[in-house]
Amino acid sequence: MGSPEIGIVGYGKVGGSYHEMFPEAVIYDPYVEEFKDNKEAINECDVALVCVPTDLDEHTRKLDMGPVNETVGWLKPELIIIKSALQPGTADRLVEQTGKKIAVSVEYVGEGSYFVPFWKYPDTKDPTLHDMVVVGGSDEAAESAAEVLWDKLSPDIRIHKVTALEAEIIKLVENSYGAYKVTFANAVKSLCDQADASWVRVHQGWTSDGRVDAMHTRTTSFNRGWSSKCWDKDVIALQTYAEEVGAIDLSQLIGKTVMVNNYQLELNNKDDE
Repeated sequence: MGSPEIGIVGYGKVGGSYHEMFPEAVIYDPYVEEFKDNKEAINECDVALVCVPTDLDEHTRKLDMGPVNETVGWLKPELIIIKSALQPGTADRLVEQTGKKIAVSVEYVGEGSYFVPFWKYPDTKDPTLHDMVVVGGSDEAAESAAEVLWDKLSPDIRIHKVTALEAEIIKLVENSYGAYKVTFANAVKSLCDQADASWVRVHQGWTSDGRVDAMHTRTTSFNRGWSSKCWDKDVIALQTYAEEVGAIDLSQLIGKTVMVNNYQLELNNKDDE
């Protein structure tokens, strides 16, 4: 038995990265001329990676699951691995509705253009450099998804098999925690500015402590706050989910983080005046 044939649905940042990982994959994207006629070919594959966008629905403050629902609906491969960010509960609902073998794989490639030391953190462009994989779903689906991805990764990576719900939460928490760290670092910079202390010296002393992770803590006078294609939607989606399940403390913390971030973004405009 040879390696499974891979199909990729969606050719944005994530889909393109996984095409590099699986160069022989069949690609389908109705909005990309080169790949718009490959829909039927995807269904001849053994595994489909779903990399479609999930934007924020401004009315519900949840991620729009329409593209994922539609894609999973027509897919026929034996295994479906969803790389798109999901509103928690989506994968379990789709399994119940369709009876299909679906796994959720938390994605760590992103839109950022800044340098990330791949030996310390997940590389934002190349998933083959990642040293860990998180896959969720039934034990069978998660195991199968882990094997497909592991085949292209280092043998010493850390594989975390979780439930589909847990994987969906992990993805939203990942982005929300990064956003919180940016907001906190910006607030400390404001303190330094008001106290006539050096933010650079405070930052370097603070982050020299081995208990402090410096990623996402760099801020400058001309680039305050965060504005991100992924964070802008995933942070709000997590807040909505927290409200739904009664995690009021997390909901309020996220709400305050977003409010403070909006203030910090306004500081950029004041500097331009």
